[in-house]
Amino acid sequence: MSKWTYSIFITYLLLGIYVLVVASQTPFIGILLDTTSKQPVMTEFYYPNWAQQNNIEKGDLLLTIDDKPVRSNQLDAFVRCAKKLTIMKPNGDVHAVSIKHKDIPEEFYLQIIFPLFYFVLSFGVAIYLWRRNTDNLLTILLTLFLLTCSLAYISTGASARGNLIGGFVISIGIILCIVLFIHFLQFYYRYLCIEWPYLNTKWLYLTLLFIPCLDFITIVNSDFKTITTLIKLGMFAVLVLYAIYILLTSYLRTKLEKIRLITIAFITPFLPFLLFFVIPELLGRNPILHSEVAALFLLFIPFSFIFIQVNERLFDIEYQLSRLRYYSTLAFLCALLLSTGITLLFIDKLSIVKIIGVFTLVFFVIIASFYIKEQLDFKYRKIIFSSTGDYVHNLYAAVNRMGKAKNQQELLDQFKYEITERLGTTAFTITTITESTRDEVNMGNHLLLHDTGEEKIVLHIRHVLQKEELLWLELLALYVSMFIDNLKLIKDLVYEIKLMKDHNDTQLPWFDKLLWNIIEKEKSILAQELHDTILQEQLHLARELDVLTSSPIINKEKVLDIREQLLNASKDLREYCENLSPPLLDTFGLQIALKKLIQKVKIRADFLFKAQIERVQFQDATLHLVVYRLVQELLNNAIKHAEATEVSLRLQAINSGFILQYDDNGIGCNIESLMQSSNSMGINGIRERVRAFNGDITITSNLNEGMHIVIQIQEDVDSDD
Repeated sequence: MSKWTYSIFITYLLLGIYVLVVASQTPFIGILLDTTSKQPVMTEFYYPNWAQQNNIEKGDLLLTIDDKPVRSNQLDAFVRCAKKLTIMKPNGDVHAVSIKHKDIPEEFYLQIIFPLFYFVLSFGVAIYLWRRNTDNLLTILLTLFLLTCSLAYISTGASARGNLIGGFVISIGIILCIVLFIHFLQFYYRYLCIEWPYLNTKWLYLTLLFIPCLDFITIVNSDFKTITTLIKLGMFAVLVLYAIYILLTSYLRTKLEKIRLITIAFITPFLPFLLFFVIPELLGRNPILHSEVAALFLLFIPFSFIFIQVNERLFDIEYQLSRLRYYSTLAFLCALLLSTGITLLFIDKLSIVKIIGVFTLVFFVIIASFYIKEQLDFKYRKIIFSSTGDYVHNLYAAVNRMGKAKNQQELLDQFKYEITERLGTTAFTITTITESTRDEVNMGNHLLLHDTGEEKIVLHIRHVLQKEELLWLELLALYVSMFIDNLKLIKDLVYEIKLMKDHNDTQLPWFDKLLWNIIEKEKSILAQELHDTILQEQLHLARELDVLTSSPIINKEKVLDIREQLLNASKDLREYCENLSPPLLDTFGLQIALKKLIQKVKIRADFLFKAQIERVQFQDATLHLVVYRLVQELLNNAIKHAEATEVSLRLQAINSGFILQYDDNGIGCNIESLMQSSNSMGINGIRERVRAFNGDITITSNLNEGMHIVIQIQEDVDSDD
């Protein structure tokens, strides 16, 4: 995260927390007073229900606010907030009223709970958008728009209580958020190569200079407060209408679906606030909705723009919206039926509010269940659906099996096997057509598998296929074509490397680059491991020594403790070196090195380990290291993952090779699932080592049935003859 981005998020958090704390300290009550007489008289109430519940009526005299006496000439005509009031009734009765947030639910939810929810939600959405694409200006503008809208909304509570910072934040926020949105549109239209015939956004930022001036005028002379407020609301209304004008005219001009979606996402939250609060205020009428109620529509902003993911497919959300519409329709019908049933069962116990609450809860729970089911179906699709008739699953399995072919003939044989097994027919042939045989071959119904220009490999099938079977066969043939291309490339590559071997003076730059990249990657992995373990330990010990040397008295126990930690670090470093290049392997041979490795494993392992190691000899010295690495990896997997109580290992010498057999009684696994997960790095590494030396490996395992691995590698002794 850059310093600039970090500063934005920190400023957002600090301002947001501050205005929320201001709003939560004292409940907002909103009592209008008549201060023309000697004592302030209550005339209007922002929350009439609360006033009625506490026996507060028009004409009552206000004596104290938070135990502080008030006088008419010392008090504004509007009491914004208080924790305690003392009032006098016209008949002379005096009583005190303690005020808490929970006593005024409208104030508590509209000025505390909803703003807090909006604050957290907007911050989460902003982080999400920023992480999607950190270097895109569109992302930055969209993030600033969301955060500014959130700050303007959550500042309503502090502003209503007369807090200067809260008032300034909301004054700047309502203007800045619209300017940022228009700025976002300008750059997005440029991204879409749409002409921007509208005013350049940089001139709109100049409107922000008027806000501090208006606030300063209000502070100097409060008589201008009403006028400055109307000016700010007027600027907001003009900018909102201008943004809507841009969106509507550009959509009518381009008919782009993306523009239509942005228009809906913008109008939905801002137009109700404009119509129900801002415009009535500008016309001098009572607002249809209070400001905090009308501002509730702003909650739609994060939900609308969460789909606006700034990437190469900007605003590509039609699929998401259509899926939401589909799920919402199903959820609405289900929730309606369930709510109706619950209402009929408890018709005497449920009020209208509770019935609506039940319906809403059921509706959202069902929608969430649909999305969870979708994710689970995708994750476990390979095991929850039967393989019979599931051509997608069978295509995946067939491609996986064919991918193990080592040459073209083996690939085509496997392809024939898949057709016979899946389609249940042998009424097909695979023919290679050349220029000389083109006229001799019947070019009837056939499926082209591969075409090199000089020859074609064609599948002729005389069996009538269903639509799903034909689609499966066409997709599989496409994979066969790609596999043949890859096999030819590999064959050419092997031939080229062989030529390089026969002519030592011939260099292949790409091969050198590949080897260099592999070496550098291994170095990076080793450097990271050393940095995270031994280096950190050494730095910690250095700090311990600094503390020790600054002390006037040397603590012998502390010195011994540091010495013990140094020995442990040295031991870890020695193990790293031995893993990189086992010293015993070159000095005493494979058998002694393996026995030493087995001794270390027995010390670390919590299972009973049986090992039988025969002496094996190879002409290729590399195979000694291969055997050592295979044994090392198998035992590491046993220690980390197997959870076994018994493990056995046997290395058996055969003619020009060896057989390595591993068995444990651990938790086992599903081999197919393991190979697709990120936890299979060890097993995949073993398989790749075996394949590199043209060996065979067989892995047998099921859940709670342990794991059995047999590896056989034979040396190619006649390669140099």
